[in-house]
Amino acid sequence: MKTIGMIGGLSWHSSLQMYEYINSYIADALGEYNCARMVLANVNLQEVFITRKDEQEQVLLEGARQLEAAGCDFYIICSNTMHKYASFLQSHIKTPLLHIADATADAILKKGIDRIGLMGTRITMEEDFYRDRLEKKGLQVLIPSEEERALIDKVLYEETGFGIVKETSSAAFYKIAQGLVTRGAEGVILGCTEIGLLIQQEHTEIPLFDTTIIHGETAAKMAIEN
Repeated sequence: MKTIGMIGGLSWHSSLQMYEYINSYIADALGEYNCARMVLANVNLQEVFITRKDEQEQVLLEGARQLEAAGCDFYIICSNTMHKYASFLQSHIKTPLLHIADATADAILKKGIDRIGLMGTRITMEEDFYRDRLEKKGLQVLIPSEEERALIDKVLYEETGFGIVKETSSAAFYKIAQGLVTRGAEGVILGCTEIGLLIQQEHTEIPLFDTTIIHGETAAKMAIEN
Protein backbone atom coordinates (compact mmCIF):
# COMPACT_ATOMS: atom_id res chain seq x y z
CA MET A 1 0.00 0.00 0.00
CA LYS A 2 1.22 3.48 -0.88
CA THR A 3 1.60 6.13 1.81
CA ILE A 4 -0.67 9.15 1.43
CA GLY A 5 0.51 12.55 2.59
CA MET A 6 -2.09 15.10 3.73
CA ILE A 7 -1.61 18.83 4.15
CA GLY A 8 -4.41 19.47 6.64
CA GLY A 9 -5.65 22.17 8.97
CA LEU A 10 -7.25 24.16 6.14
CA SER A 11 -9.58 23.87 8.14
CA TRP A 12 -9.15 20.98 10.54
CA HIS A 13 -12.90 20.22 10.31
CA SER A 14 -12.63 19.28 6.63
CA SER A 15 -9.33 17.48 7.26
CA LEU A 16 -11.16 15.28 9.75
CA GLN A 17 -13.71 14.41 7.08
CA MET A 18 -10.97 13.62 4.57
CA TYR A 19 -9.26 11.29 7.06
CA GLU A 20 -12.55 9.47 7.60
CA TYR A 21 -13.37 9.14 3.88
CA ILE A 22 -9.94 7.73 3.01
CA ASN A 23 -9.87 5.20 5.83
CA SER A 24 -13.50 4.16 5.32
CA TYR A 25 -12.90 3.49 1.64
CA ILE A 26 -9.80 1.39 2.30
CA ALA A 27 -11.48 -0.53 5.13
CA ASP A 28 -14.43 -1.37 2.86
CA ALA A 29 -12.21 -2.27 -0.09
CA LEU A 30 -9.71 -4.48 1.77
CA GLY A 31 -11.68 -5.64 4.80
CA GLU A 32 -10.38 -6.95 8.12
CA TYR A 33 -8.35 -4.33 10.01
CA ASN A 34 -7.03 -2.45 6.98
CA CYS A 35 -6.73 1.32 7.03
CA ALA A 36 -4.60 3.88 5.23
CA ARG A 37 -0.87 4.38 5.53
CA MET A 38 -0.91 8.11 6.00
CA VAL A 39 1.17 11.06 7.17
CA LEU A 40 -0.55 14.30 8.21
CA ALA A 41 1.18 17.67 8.12
CA ASN A 42 -1.36 19.85 9.90
CA VAL A 43 -0.58 23.50 9.17
CA ASN A 44 -2.04 26.38 11.16
CA LEU A 45 -4.82 28.07 9.16
CA GLN A 46 -4.44 31.21 11.27
CA GLU A 47 -0.88 31.62 9.96
CA VAL A 48 -2.21 31.40 6.40
CA PHE A 49 -4.83 34.09 6.97
CA ILE A 50 -2.56 36.65 8.63
CA THR A 51 0.40 36.46 6.23
CA ARG A 52 1.21 37.84 2.78
CA LYS A 53 0.91 35.64 -0.32
CA ASP A 54 4.60 34.73 -0.38
CA GLU A 55 4.44 33.81 3.29
CA GLN A 56 1.27 31.77 2.74
CA GLU A 57 3.16 29.76 0.14
CA GLN A 58 5.88 29.07 2.68
CA VAL A 59 3.39 27.79 5.27
CA LEU A 60 2.12 25.20 2.82
CA LEU A 61 5.61 24.44 1.54
CA GLU A 62 6.75 23.61 5.06
CA GLY A 63 3.93 21.09 5.31
CA ALA A 64 4.72 19.60 1.90
CA ARG A 65 8.40 19.23 2.81
CA GLN A 66 7.43 17.36 5.98
CA LEU A 67 5.48 14.91 3.83
CA GLU A 68 8.32 14.52 1.37
CA ALA A 69 10.80 13.91 4.20
CA ALA A 70 8.45 11.26 5.58
CA GLY A 71 8.65 9.37 2.29
CA CYS A 72 5.02 9.74 1.16
CA ASP A 73 4.30 8.29 -2.28
CA PHE A 74 1.97 11.17 -3.13
CA TYR A 75 0.14 13.89 -1.25
CA ILE A 76 -3.10 15.86 -1.20
CA ILE A 77 -4.04 19.36 -0.04
CA CYS A 78 -7.18 19.13 2.11
CA SER A 79 -8.63 22.37 0.74
CA ASN A 80 -9.91 23.53 -2.63
CA THR A 81 -8.87 27.16 -2.11
CA MET A 82 -5.30 26.32 -1.11
CA HIS A 83 -4.80 24.61 -4.46
CA LYS A 84 -4.10 28.17 -5.52
CA TYR A 85 -0.55 27.30 -4.47
CA ALA A 86 -0.45 23.88 -6.14
CA SER A 87 1.86 24.97 -8.96
CA PHE A 88 4.23 26.62 -6.48
CA LEU A 89 4.41 23.46 -4.37
CA GLN A 90 4.91 21.24 -7.41
CA SER A 91 7.86 23.39 -8.46
CA HIS A 92 9.55 22.81 -5.08
CA ILE A 93 8.50 19.26 -4.15
CA LYS A 94 9.24 16.07 -6.07
CA THR A 95 6.49 14.07 -4.38
CA PRO A 96 3.48 13.92 -6.77
CA LEU A 97 0.38 15.96 -5.92
CA LEU A 98 -3.11 14.55 -6.50
CA HIS A 99 -4.93 17.73 -7.55
CA ILE A 100 -8.50 18.02 -6.26
CA ALA A 101 -9.80 19.67 -9.46
CA ASP A 102 -8.42 16.86 -11.64
CA ALA A 103 -10.03 14.17 -9.50
CA THR A 104 -13.32 16.09 -9.51
CA ALA A 105 -13.32 16.73 -13.27
CA ASP A 106 -12.69 13.04 -13.98
CA ALA A 107 -15.61 12.05 -11.74
CA ILE A 108 -17.93 14.51 -13.51
CA LEU A 109 -16.90 13.44 -17.01
CA LYS A 110 -17.51 9.79 -16.11
CA LYS A 111 -21.15 10.76 -15.52
CA GLY A 112 -21.39 12.17 -19.05
CA ILE A 113 -21.73 15.74 -17.77
CA ASP A 114 -19.93 18.62 -19.45
CA ARG A 115 -21.72 21.71 -18.09
CA ILE A 116 -21.22 22.12 -14.37
CA GLY A 117 -21.93 24.67 -11.66
CA LEU A 118 -19.22 25.61 -9.17
CA MET A 119 -19.72 26.71 -5.58
CA GLY A 120 -16.76 27.52 -3.32
CA THR A 121 -14.89 30.43 -1.81
CA ARG A 122 -14.70 33.57 -3.93
CA ILE A 123 -11.09 32.73 -4.71
CA THR A 124 -12.06 29.30 -6.02
CA MET A 125 -15.04 30.56 -8.01
CA GLU A 126 -13.44 33.68 -9.47
CA GLU A 127 -9.75 33.00 -10.01
CA ASP A 128 -8.26 30.99 -12.87
CA PHE A 129 -6.26 28.36 -10.96
CA TYR A 130 -9.32 26.15 -10.38
CA ARG A 131 -11.75 26.94 -13.19
CA ASP A 132 -9.03 26.73 -15.85
CA ARG A 133 -8.09 23.28 -14.60
CA LEU A 134 -11.70 22.12 -14.97
CA GLU A 135 -12.10 23.75 -18.38
CA LYS A 136 -8.91 22.16 -19.71
CA LYS A 137 -10.51 18.82 -18.90
CA GLY A 138 -13.42 19.77 -21.18
CA LEU A 139 -15.96 21.17 -18.73
CA GLN A 140 -18.00 24.35 -19.14
CA VAL A 141 -18.13 26.02 -15.72
CA LEU A 142 -20.94 28.23 -14.41
CA ILE A 143 -20.61 30.26 -11.20
CA PRO A 144 -23.23 31.99 -9.02
CA SER A 145 -24.02 35.70 -9.23
CA GLU A 146 -21.89 38.34 -7.51
CA GLU A 147 -24.34 38.58 -4.60
CA GLU A 148 -24.50 34.81 -4.23
CA ARG A 149 -20.71 34.48 -4.34
CA ALA A 150 -20.43 37.02 -1.53
CA LEU A 151 -22.93 35.07 0.58
CA ILE A 152 -21.19 31.74 -0.02
CA ASP A 153 -17.82 33.21 0.90
CA LYS A 154 -19.17 34.78 4.08
CA VAL A 155 -20.76 31.52 5.26
CA LEU A 156 -17.64 29.47 4.55
CA TYR A 157 -15.29 31.81 6.38
CA GLU A 158 -17.52 32.94 9.23
CA GLU A 159 -19.54 29.79 9.91
CA THR A 160 -18.39 26.43 8.53
CA GLY A 161 -14.73 27.40 8.98
CA PHE A 162 -15.50 27.31 12.70
CA GLY A 163 -17.63 24.17 12.45
CA ILE A 164 -20.91 26.16 12.58
CA VAL A 165 -23.77 24.83 10.43
CA LYS A 166 -26.93 26.96 10.23
CA GLU A 167 -30.22 25.84 8.69
CA THR A 168 -30.67 29.24 7.05
CA SER A 169 -27.28 28.97 5.35
CA SER A 170 -28.02 25.41 4.27
CA ALA A 171 -31.31 26.53 2.68
CA ALA A 172 -29.53 29.40 0.89
CA PHE A 173 -26.92 27.03 -0.54
CA TYR A 174 -29.59 24.67 -1.90
CA LYS A 175 -31.30 27.66 -3.52
CA ILE A 176 -28.05 28.82 -5.15
CA ALA A 177 -27.39 25.30 -6.45
CA GLN A 178 -30.88 25.20 -7.96
CA GLY A 179 -30.24 28.55 -9.60
CA LEU A 180 -27.17 27.15 -11.34
CA VAL A 181 -29.23 24.25 -12.66
CA THR A 182 -31.89 26.66 -13.92
CA ARG A 183 -29.14 28.40 -15.89
CA GLY A 184 -28.15 25.12 -17.54
CA ALA A 185 -25.77 23.33 -15.18
CA GLU A 186 -26.18 19.55 -15.22
CA GLY A 187 -24.78 19.26 -11.72
CA VAL A 188 -22.95 21.28 -9.07
CA ILE A 189 -19.43 21.00 -7.67
CA LEU A 190 -19.22 21.50 -3.92
CA GLY A 191 -15.90 23.26 -4.43
CA CYS A 192 -15.04 23.86 -0.81
CA THR A 193 -14.23 20.98 1.51
CA GLU A 194 -16.79 22.35 3.99
CA ILE A 195 -19.82 22.84 1.72
CA GLY A 196 -20.68 19.19 2.29
CA LEU A 197 -21.56 20.19 5.84
CA LEU A 198 -24.40 22.31 4.41
CA ILE A 199 -25.85 20.36 1.49
CA GLN A 200 -25.94 16.63 0.79
CA GLN A 201 -27.06 14.48 -2.12
CA GLU A 202 -29.83 12.73 -0.19
CA HIS A 203 -31.67 16.04 0.16
CA THR A 204 -31.71 17.10 -3.50
CA GLU A 205 -32.17 15.68 -6.99
CA ILE A 206 -29.38 17.91 -8.31
CA PRO A 207 -26.26 15.81 -9.03
CA LEU A 208 -23.73 17.01 -6.45
CA PHE A 209 -20.00 16.44 -6.69
CA ASP A 210 -18.56 16.75 -3.20
CA THR A 211 -14.87 17.40 -3.74
CA THR A 212 -13.92 16.16 -0.27
CA ILE A 213 -15.46 12.75 -0.93
CA ILE A 214 -14.12 12.54 -4.48
CA HIS A 215 -10.62 13.61 -3.48
CA GLY A 216 -10.53 11.22 -0.53
CA GLU A 217 -11.80 8.22 -2.47
CA THR A 218 -9.45 8.92 -5.39
CA ALA A 219 -6.51 9.09 -2.97
CA ALA A 220 -7.62 5.83 -1.34
CA LYS A 221 -7.86 4.08 -4.73
CA MET A 222 -4.38 5.30 -5.67
CA ALA A 223 -3.01 4.02 -2.38
CA ILE A 224 -4.24 0.46 -2.83
CA GLU A 225 -3.95 -0.01 -6.60
CA ASN A 226 -1.26 -2.42 -7.79
